[in-house]
Amino acid sequence: MSEKIKPKPKRRPGRVRRSSDDLERVFASVARYFSLLSDPTRLKVLHSICQAEQSVTAIVAATGATQTTVSRHLGLLHQAGVVSRRRERSLVYYRVADPMFVDICRSVCLQIAGRIDERTPLRNELLEFAAQH
Repeated sequence: MSEKIKPKPKRRPGRVRRSSDDLERVFASVARYFSLLSDPTRLKVLHSICQAEQSVTAIVAATGATQTTVSRHLGLLHQAGVVSRRRERSLVYYRVADPMFVDICRSVCLQIAGRIDERTPLRNELLEFAAQH
């Protein structure tokens, strides 16, 4: 009796097999990326620069946070590549460098707003926020 040879499963084009270690690194990177959305002050900072580049002073005024707090959050966002900065004399200006991050933030806000009772002021605020970006 001859052994049957099983055909190799067909691979989908563009799909690459990943090892468990590769997946762990990818999942860790994704978790770090999404963790940037986990702080309300950081979201306020991002909101203040979604439409236009702003100085740190303007971001402080828009968020109501201290300069130290704003600088810390901007540093994290910059390190992650979400924002970029430029210096002009003694001022530092920040702008969104990763528009996809803003899109993710907007999508999450819309999803949460959709789950909140229509009569709740928070729902309207989230919808207004999402519409601005």
